[in-house]
Amino acid sequence: MLMAPDFQTLPDHRGRRLMRGWAALAIAALAGAGLFAILLVLSRTPVLEDALPWPEAFFTKGLVVHVALSFAVWFLAVLAVFAQWAAASAPKGDPAPWLGEAGLGVAVAGTVLMIIPAFAGTGEPTLNNYIPVIIHPLFYAGLVIFALGVAIAVVRLLAAFARTPNLLGTATLVLLTAGILYIAALVAFALAAHALQGVPASFDYNERLIWGGGHLLQFVNIALLTAAWGFLAETSATGPLVGPSINRWTTILIFIGGIVGLAFFALFDVHGTTFLQAFTELQYALGPPVVLFALTMIGAAWRRRASFDWRSVAGASLITSVILFGVGGIFGFFVDGADTRTPAHYHGVIGGINLAFVGLFYTRFLPLAGCIMGSVRVARWQIYIYGIGQLLFCAGMYAAGGMGAARKVVGSGVDMENMSAIVAATVRDIGGGLAVIGGVMFIVIAIRALLRPKNRSEKTA
Repeated sequence: MLMAPDFQTLPDHRGRRLMRGWAALAIAALAGAGLFAILLVLSRTPVLEDALPWPEAFFTKGLVVHVALSFAVWFLAVLAVFAQWAAASAPKGDPAPWLGEAGLGVAVAGTVLMIIPAFAGTGEPTLNNYIPVIIHPLFYAGLVIFALGVAIAVVRLLAAFARTPNLLGTATLVLLTAGILYIAALVAFALAAHALQGVPASFDYNERLIWGGGHLLQFVNIALLTAAWGFLAETSATGPLVGPSINRWTTILIFIGGIVGLAFFALFDVHGTTFLQAFTELQYALGPPVVLFALTMIGAAWRRRASFDWRSVAGASLITSVILFGVGGIFGFFVDGADTRTPAHYHGVIGGINLAFVGLFYTRFLPLAGCIMGSVRVARWQIYIYGIGQLLFCAGMYAAGGMGAARKVVGSGVDMENMSAIVAATVRDIGGGLAVIGGVMFIVIAIRALLRPKNRSEKTA
């Protein structure tokens, strides 16, 4: 039994094919992000840096594409997989599946357009927050087209359940909230673009263009995280760990936080500093719903520890996700934006969300999409390797930041004659290496499963 009555239906063949398509885009985005990470390292390798004809400003452009793929495309493709699953499980059926296929095609086209400018001789990269940008028509077009593709998936979700609102369960409620907040984020981007008409494209332009909508996307990610934790907890404990009341309150808090952010566009001038500061303060609204959900879930898991399957793929994913997300959240209280304590914070938070999504791919998305899963033991090891690696990486970055390592610069940024700095850098590099290995393992496992579709359901791990 899944988390809510509205998720008991196994998608039909067309629905499974659409789920596979969105899952493939999500995995391809991670693989592409990894490939760009390798190219970034090679472009800074002493011999290859001068021997190969790297495109102009490739390091910074490649970094922009790496972040766009690993953050925007990966996370929002997961939203689309969720939306397709929910739409295919709707009581009155999946509305307009042909539109879902069109949405997937549009999203793929947008993703490709975002990649092309990295290899072009023109276009200035700007490392603004949330979604960095290459000032190039193809990159802006790619962002818009990809966002439209995901929006089509979300609108189909909203349409499917608008016809049967009395059958909404807790799982669908949080996903509908994520979908509505995603639309709100698109409205925020549009409002910012309208307010910035006539302003030349630059770092400041892109920062203000992305700032509001980027913050709203964090509420979307938190909604997806609580949904993922709920499914993983139910799989591990053979029953829900968080009751309907807490689920509703968590969802309400997430929704209110996001809608308040949209209201900022009516209250503050996009060109002013108050606008930026208001959204900065809004990030604190992300904490209460996550803490409420997590503490309730942890308490219930502890009370039912005798029956909780800690060794399952779902259990391993849930435990590592909660720990890493919690550490990243704690780090967030001690950052100032200038040193590597800031990336230590968001790598922990994002890593925690990634682990929850990885668990969903193993236990829900891929099996329900009709894919044959491989070894449970290998999947469990992949989760531990990535989780431990990311934890060490964040701890090393946080320690280095405390010793003055600046963010967004090449090199260690600390005095490598200091033993503490050497230890911090070593922990960071070992952790980063393990996280990369774990990430590659997940991509390989997922691709193998996607290449082995089947027409019958299979018990999840």
